[in-house]
Formats: sequence, C-alpha cells, structure tokens
Amino acid sequence: MIMEHFKRKLLTTLAMLPLLSSCKTSAAEGAKPLAPSQKRLQGMGLTLVVDAVEASEMLGVGFYADGRDVPFYAKSRMVKRNREIMSFPGGMVPEMVRVVWKDSSELVRRPDNPKKTTYAGTILGDHTIPIASRIPDEIVKEIRKNGGGLRLKFRLTPDGVLFGWDIERFKGGLPRHSMPGGDFLQTAY
Repeated sequence: MIMEHFKRKLLTTLAMLPLLSSCKTSAAEGAKPLAPSQKRLQGMGLTLVVDAVEASEMLGVGFYADGRDVPFYAKSRMVKRNREIMSFPGGMVPEMVRVVWKDSSELVRRPDNPKKTTYAGTILGDHTIPIASRIPDEIVKEIRKNGGGLRLKFRLTPDGVLFGWDIERFKGGLPRHSMPGGDFLQTAY
C-alpha cells in the first residue's frame, strides 16, 4: 500500500517535470531582449538626477521604464530644491521612460495588486520619452576610453519632461561633469 502510494507520487512528479521546465523557459523567453541602443550602454556606471524647473511643483511622480507597471523612481512631491541624485536603479539604461505626475501625493493600494501602492488622484502629466537611443556614440566612446559614469538627468516642467546627460568623473574626491547634451546643458546643481 505504501509502495503503491510512493509509485503514484513519483510518477506524478516525473510527469510534471516537462511542465515545470517549460514554465521556466517561457518566463525566460518572456524577458524583453535589449535594444541595440541599450546593449552599447551595458556595464556603465549610471547616475539618476531628477529635479523640477523653478516655481513648479509636481505631486505623485512616478518614472516607469520600458512599459513596466512598477516605477523605478517615485516621489510624493518634486520641486527644484528637493532634487535627487542617486545611483540609477536596475543598472540598465531604459529604451523608453514614461513619467507621470498627479494632483495628489496620497498613497493608495493598487486595485490590481493590494500589496502594492500607487499615488491617488488625477493624472496631470503623462510623458513618454526615448532615452538609450538619444545618448550619442561619442559619449559612450569617451566613457569606454577614459572612464567615468553616465548621468541621466530628468527635469520636470509643467509642460513636459526635459532629458539630458553628461559624463561624471571624480577628481580629488569631487565630481566633475563634462560633455553635457540633451534638452538642457547644465552640469552644476
């Protein structure tokens, strides 16, 4: 009797192995391959800089990479003086970034996943911008040749999102920035 039970369990487990391995394969195949513009930026040190233009305020801000529904960056209130400078989450330059802000900074549970939160309110700003494809090859070549990291800079305005970049290197313990490009050229904050 015990042996029969053991045989059934063993046969059931063996029968399920192809299903389990196909699930694993499907998940790996479901991962979106990197775009060529992203591949050329692999392995670089990345810094994220986020601020807003003077005299503006954005509430319930979320940054979403490449169509994902979970933000890689979120801030309840963004103004010029609470600028953020941090290591870029995830370590990979997104192809596209969607930036959303709302009329509220109140956090609420997401209806589709009560374990996660989102900002309540009405969307006031919703902008999707290309990122990886805008970084010039000259910047990539300079970093690969002479070192440094790539700074990805986002500036929120009431009318949209400005995107810029530059190279960050440290000299004497202090950051030095060069080769700015994009929608704004400031390197000092």
